[in-house]
Formats: sequence, structure tokens, C-alpha cells
Amino acid sequence: MAVAKRRPSSAEHTDLHRSKALEIFTCFLRQRGLSDTAGRRAIVDCIYGMEGHFDIYELDQRLRELGFAHRATLYRTLKLLMEAGLIAKVRTDSHSRVAYEHTLGHSHHDHLVCDRCGEIVEFHDHGIESLQDGIASRYGFKLLHHNLTLTGICPSCQQTSRRYKRTPSRVVHHAVEAP
Repeated sequence: MAVAKRRPSSAEHTDLHRSKALEIFTCFLRQRGLSDTAGRRAIVDCIYGMEGHFDIYELDQRLRELGFAHRATLYRTLKLLMEAGLIAKVRTDSHSRVAYEHTLGHSHHDHLVCDRCGEIVEFHDHGIESLQDGIASRYGFKLLHHNLTLTGICPSCQQTSRRYKRTPSRVVHHAVEAP
């Protein structure tokens, strides 16, 4: 009789991604002759313990709550994590604020960002992906990666005519498939 494999819980997935991210980052640092410090490890650990998008201020606050207060290390480490492909930037609020997201364990997606409230909607559309591949091919490019952020006004703000901005921490996940 076959034994059904138990699917990992959300917490187990988070722990797996966190440990894999630390492993990848440690290797990335070693290849560049950089130190694998406790501060850098704390930042990776904190980022991979967060859900959804976050901005530098949210990350800094969480790290300070954990007793880590070296902002210069935070900025340098974010840059290294982007170079390692472990986090990505998402521009929000008319491109004046930057949100980040961890990438390990997440499939490719694009973003809709509300210009008024900062809501971020993640989506994937096969038609858009195909169109981008076709454009790259037409111009002789080997497409390595891309990011697409569409800025507009969300349904809620359209109804209430909101004028204020808020942090980009509210994320809605949607899988939009082309017909």
C-alpha cells in the first residue's frame, strides 16, 4: 500500500525557504570574498519570515524590535540580496516608494499598484508573457528576466475618491489567466 506524502505546512515552507535563502546567500557572499556576518544573516532571516511586500521602513522597524539597529548594513545587504536574486523591488505610489518581496519559492508574477492607496495586486498572465517573449525575439534579445508594474487606481479608491497614500504592505494575490 502506498503511503501518501504529507504536504508541508505554511510554516514549514517558510522555514525551508529561509534556510535555502541563507544557504544561497552564504554561497553568494563567499564567491565574492565577502563576510557572512550575523547581521546579514539576521536580515535574510527577517525578510524570509515576512509575508508579502515590505518597504525598508517596515523591515528596519522589525529588525530594531529584534535588537538589530545597523541601518547601513541593512541598505548594503538589500543591494546584495537583489544581486543574489533573493529579493526584488516593486515600485509603488507613483514610483516614489519602493517595496520589496522575497523571490525564493514564489513563481514569476507581475504587479498592479494603486497610485492612491498603495495596494499591490500580483497577477500572472500567459498572454503578456508570450507577448514579451515575442518582442524580445523580434529584437534578437535573449530574455533573462523582466518586471512589469502597472499603475492605476484600485476599485476601492475609485469608489471613495481617496486622496491619501499608505504603505505598500497590503497585498492581494490574483492568478489572472488569459482566455
